[in-house]
Amino acid sequence: MLQPELERSLQSDLGKYLNAQELQILFAHNKVLTFSAGEIILQQGKESNGIYVIIDGFAVAVAKILGEGTAELETLGRGDFLGEISFIEKIPCATSSVAKNQVQTLFISVNYMNFLSAYFPEIKYKLFRAISEKVCNRLKKMHDKIIAIISNSTMVSSPAQSLFVEIINSLTRPVEMKVEENNMHMNKLQQFAIFHSFSQDELTELFKHSVLLNVAKDCTLIHKGEKDAACYIVIHGAVQSSIVHENKVAKLSVIGPATLFAGIACVDDSFPFTITFASCEQAVLLKISKCDLLIFQGQKPTLWYKIFDLICRSLVALEKSVDKLDIRLSIETYNR
Repeated sequence: MLQPELERSLQSDLGKYLNAQELQILFAHNKVLTFSAGEIILQQGKESNGIYVIIDGFAVAVAKILGEGTAELETLGRGDFLGEISFIEKIPCATSSVAKNQVQTLFISVNYMNFLSAYFPEIKYKLFRAISEKVCNRLKKMHDKIIAIISNSTMVSSPAQSLFVEIINSLTRPVEMKVEENNMHMNKLQQFAIFHSFSQDELTELFKHSVLLNVAKDCTLIHKGEKDAACYIVIHGAVQSSIVHENKVAKLSVIGPATLFAGIACVDDSFPFTITFASCEQAVLLKISKCDLLIFQGQKPTLWYKIFDLICRSLVALEKSVDKLDIRLSIETYNR
């Protein structure tokens, strides 16, 4: 007979990715922690050394505003994750998580996550798939919130300027690099810390199925509404993520070298929104197309797990940027 906590996890969104046996492995080696109503699960400003999965109950994400009070940002329930940004980005929590009622959580520590990487990579991959979908759902909520604010803002919107930008974008398409130029960039790419867990054979396979691009400034790589599941690795230069609506732009983050970024479509191309990515200076990028990602997923699972780890991390970094914008917006609302 299944323990109640495991049964509830199977009935949550987590059960869509992990079967009973895989969840049993998680529960057998990690602690179930219970928090009373009002108890702090994660403290703003402190780094989380693991990820909490809500088994039962509700937790509220709150942020301090200028030392004068707190703002409730969202309520999370069964199957949701807490601390994933702090854990994956290795940064202090931007918000606190507080139990709304009695909350049961499964705490997955950093040591156990490393254990999964070494001995159960498929379970870690499925866990990161679940995290990525939750992140995309939270991004969708924040995207809609920001779109509503943009629509009612006094930001200048110029159709003529929009047409000019479209013309410029059409003239600044990425250009594939010449083969003889590749070695210098590929050697640099292999030194990036994000690839330290890849074997030489895996890197060879990855480079064989990738395209090296030379990108001019102001070149849009992932457009508004685009459903292409490609991802990119910045070798040189920088790329900016933004939310674009009615020719208005809300900037989120700047992505520099040694970083992979991916669109929402890499997790699910049915999501009805996208984040726009465009170069903010001349850049060199490695593009991994949707077709090649599907090849890895079907034929090279170990390589695919490692690439998806980077995709998940890129989405969590995007979530961090959106959360910062959410807190800023909450501060502005608080001060009105």
